[in-house]
Amino acid sequence: MKKIKKEKEVKEKTIKDSKIKKEKIKEPKEKRNIWKSILNGILVFLIGMVSLFLVFMLYIVITAPDFKKEELFQTEPTILYDKNGDELARVGSEDSTVISYEEFPTVLINALIATEDSRFFQHNGLDLYRFTKTIASTLLGSKDAGGASTLSMQVIKNTYTQKGNLEKSKSESIVRKFKDIYMAVFKLEANYTKEEIIEFYLNSQWLANSASINTAGTYGVERASQIYFGKSVKDVNLAEASLMVGMFQNPRLYNPYRNPEGCRNRQRTVLKLMVRHSYITEDEMEAVLNIPIESMLVTKTTTNAATEVESKQAFIDYVINEVNADLGLNARNASLKIYTTFDPKIQKTLEKVEEGGVYKYPNEAMQEGIAVTSITDGSIVALSGGRNYQAMGTNHSTDMERQPGSTAKPIMDYAMYIEHISHSTYAMFLDEKYTYSNGTNISNYDNGYKGLVTMRYALQDSRNIPALKAFQAVYKKDPKIIVDFAHSVGIDYGDDLFESAAIGGFTKGVSPLQMSAAYATFGRGGYYIEPYAYTKVINNMTGEEINHSYTKKQVMESSTAFMINNLLISSYSGSKPAGTHVAGKTGTTNLDGTTKKRYGLPPSAVMDSWFVTYSPSYSIALWIGYDKIEKESAQNKWYLTTNSAFTNRRIVMNELSTKIHKKGETFKTPKTVSSVKVEKESFPAKLCSNYTPSDLCISEYFVRGTEPTETSKRFAQLDAPTGGSASVNGSTITLVWNGITTPEAIDPNYLQEYFNKNYGKSASSYYKKRISYNENNLGSFGYEISLKTDSGETKLGNTTSTSYIYTAPSNGEYKFIIRSSYTKFSSNRSDGLIITATVNNIPIVPTPENSEQTNTETQNDNNNTNDDGLND
Repeated sequence: MKKIKKEKEVKEKTIKDSKIKKEKIKEPKEKRNIWKSILNGILVFLIGMVSLFLVFMLYIVITAPDFKKEELFQTEPTILYDKNGDELARVGSEDSTVISYEEFPTVLINALIATEDSRFFQHNGLDLYRFTKTIASTLLGSKDAGGASTLSMQVIKNTYTQKGNLEKSKSESIVRKFKDIYMAVFKLEANYTKEEIIEFYLNSQWLANSASINTAGTYGVERASQIYFGKSVKDVNLAEASLMVGMFQNPRLYNPYRNPEGCRNRQRTVLKLMVRHSYITEDEMEAVLNIPIESMLVTKTTTNAATEVESKQAFIDYVINEVNADLGLNARNASLKIYTTFDPKIQKTLEKVEEGGVYKYPNEAMQEGIAVTSITDGSIVALSGGRNYQAMGTNHSTDMERQPGSTAKPIMDYAMYIEHISHSTYAMFLDEKYTYSNGTNISNYDNGYKGLVTMRYALQDSRNIPALKAFQAVYKKDPKIIVDFAHSVGIDYGDDLFESAAIGGFTKGVSPLQMSAAYATFGRGGYYIEPYAYTKVINNMTGEEINHSYTKKQVMESSTAFMINNLLISSYSGSKPAGTHVAGKTGTTNLDGTTKKRYGLPPSAVMDSWFVTYSPSYSIALWIGYDKIEKESAQNKWYLTTNSAFTNRRIVMNELSTKIHKKGETFKTPKTVSSVKVEKESFPAKLCSNYTPSDLCISEYFVRGTEPTETSKRFAQLDAPTGGSASVNGSTITLVWNGITTPEAIDPNYLQEYFNKNYGKSASSYYKKRISYNENNLGSFGYEISLKTDSGETKLGNTTSTSYIYTAPSNGEYKFIIRSSYTKFSSNRSDGLIITATVNNIPIVPTPENSEQTNTETQNDNNNTNDDGLND
C-alpha cells in the first residue's frame, strides 16, 4: 500500500510539474503576441501617415498654381485709375530695367547667396538640411529658427503662390510652403538654370518708391542702383552691394534715405554672412562699415511728382492689398486695370495736412492718419497713411489699432440708448460721483460734476458719467444689443465687452477708416456699408472683368440715425461750408498713471487725439498722436497733452471740414420723427406750458407716436383764488378770499419726494439747488392785489395771507382784482378774482384851496406788505 501511495504521489507531482512547465512555455508566446501587435500598430500608423502625406502631396500638386513662364518677367504694368477715370498710378514692371546674369557684378551675387541661400548652387530647389533644421528648431520652440526658403522658393512665392497676400493661419502658411517646394523643384529648377533663376530674382525685387510720376515702386536692382547710387548695378562695389541686398528683407524699413541706422545694422548682418562663407575677409567688412551710409547715396531731390506719389501711396497700397484679398490677384505681379474710388481733389487736402501746411508739427515723430469715405456709397475716397508714409509700411489710416476715446460714445452708448430706452433725443442724466459696476471710480475730464444734464449737453461736453449710465441702461436690458450694434458698424472692441468700452476703453483698438465708416452709418440713415477702394478690375492676361458691388445693411432705425446726427451737429462747433450740416465728435485717450510715472510724463500727457466729422456727403476720421511712448519720447517731449490734443485736431479738422464737406447740404428729417418743445428737467418728458421760461424750454426729437402729451405744471398758470368778499367800515375795506393749494413748483414736501424719487443719494443736493433756483427766479408765492380804474389797473401790492385791508380815499364803488402769483415770476399768475365794495358814508369835508391832501392808502402799508418782507 505504501508503494502504491508513493507511486500516486510521484504521479501527481509529475502532472503538477508538467502543468507548471506548460505554463512557463506559454508565457514567452504571449509576450511575442504583444510585441507583434505593437509592431503591427506602428506599421499601420506609418502606412497611414505615408498615405496621408501622399494624399497631401497630391493635393499640393493639384492645387498648385499654373506655372506660366511669361509671369516670371512681367512686361505689362498694372494701371490704377481714379474715380474720374484718369490714370492714378502704374505698378509692376513699369519702373524696372531687366539685365542679364552676366551683367550682375560678382560681389552682388556673393552677397545675395551668402545672405539668402548659401547652398543655392548645390541643391535642386529645396535645401533639405536647412529645411529640416528649421522645422526641428520650430518644433523645439525656438523663436529664431531662421527661414527655410531657397532663392528658387522665394521666386515661386513672389510670382505664383503668395503674390503679396498674407496667410491668415499657420495651416495656410504650411500649405503654401509645400507648394513653393513642389514648384521650385519640379517647375522652376527643372526648366531654368541657376543663373536664370538669379536673373528672375534680382530683376523682380521691389525696392521701395522711385521719384517717377505715377509709379508706385522701383523694381529690380538695376533701377534701384540708378536711384540710390546714381550708377548701373554692374558698377556697384562691396559697400553698395551689401547695402542693397540688406534692403531685400524689408525695403520700406531699410530705406537708406529714411533709416540709415537700420540699413547699417542690416548691412552688417550681410557682411558677417559673407565673412562666414569666405566671400570676404574681416578687414574688408570693417572697411565697408567705416563708410557712412549717406556718402554712398545720390542727393535726393524732392520733386512735386515724387511728393504726389508719396501722398497717394497709402491709398495705392490699400487698394492693391484689397484686390489681393478679394480676388487673389497681385497688381505687382499680374497685369491689371484697377478702377478705384480715389478722389484726387480730396487727397490734395490730405496731402497739405501731411506736409505740415495746415498744422505745424512740433517734431518729426508726431504722426497722423486720415480716412475719408463717401456717405452716398461707402467708398474710400482718400487716405493719409501718415507723415512720410513709405510704400507697404504702417498705414495710420487703415492698419492702426488705437483706443477711440470719446468718439466711441455715439456708437457704444447713445445710439442704442435712443433706440431701446428713450426713443428720443430728450434724456436727462445725473452727472454725479459714480463708479463702474465693480466699484472702480469713473471721472469726467474736469474731475467735476454738472448735475442734471441733457444727452445733448453730455455729448457736447463729452461727459463720461452720463455715457456710462446710458451704456449700463442698455446693457442691463440686453448686452447683445451693444455687441451686435458695434459689430454691425465695423467696430471690433476686442474679445470681451467691458464697461470701459462706454468711453472708448477697448481691449482692441480701431483705425480712422473704421471710425469713418461707422459714423457714415449715421449720415446715411442707419445703413452700414463696408468700405472699399475699387469698383472694377480687368485682368489683361485673361480678359476677365470683375465688378465690385457694395451692399447696404440697415443696422438701426432711421429715426435713431437722424437723432444722433442732430445731437452731433450740436456738438460740432468748428469751421464748415455755409449752410451745411456738419456733425462731429472728438476723443482723447489717457495714459495710465504707471506709464506716466515710469517715463516721467506730466499729468496732462495723453495718448491719442481723435476727431470725426460727417456731412450728407462725406465722413472724415482724423487721428493724431505718436506711434509709441517710451523713454526717448519723454526726453524729446514726443507725447501729447490735453491742450495740444485739443489744438492740433481742431486746426486740422477745420481745414478738412471746410475743404471736403460740400456747401449747403443738410440732413433730411425722416417722417418717423417729430420735433417737440419739452420742459428741461421734467421726468418723464413733459410739454412746455405757455409760461415756461425760454431757457428751460428746449426742442427735442421723438419717434413719432412716443411724444409726451402731458404739460408740465412747474410753470403752468396758477389757479385763481375763490370765494371773495368785502366788508366796509367807514373808509376801511377788508377783502377776504379762499386761497389755493401751494403750487408743486415750490412745495417743499412735493419737491423732497420728487428729488428722492429721481435722484437717489444726491436728492438733498439737488433739492437745495431747486430751492435756490425758486428763490432767485420765482420768489415767494402769494396773492397780487390790484384796483381796477377807468384807465386800467393799479397794483396795490402782494400778500401771502388770504385777506387785505384797503382805506378808501372817497365814497364810491371799488373793484379789486385778486390773483395768485409769485413775487418775481409773474408770467403765470392766475386769472383775477373780482371783489366789489361800495363806500358811501365818508363825510365830505371842504378842502381849503392849495391845501395838502393826505393819502389815506399809506395807512395800510403794513397790511400790504409781504410776509417775507418784500414789497412791490
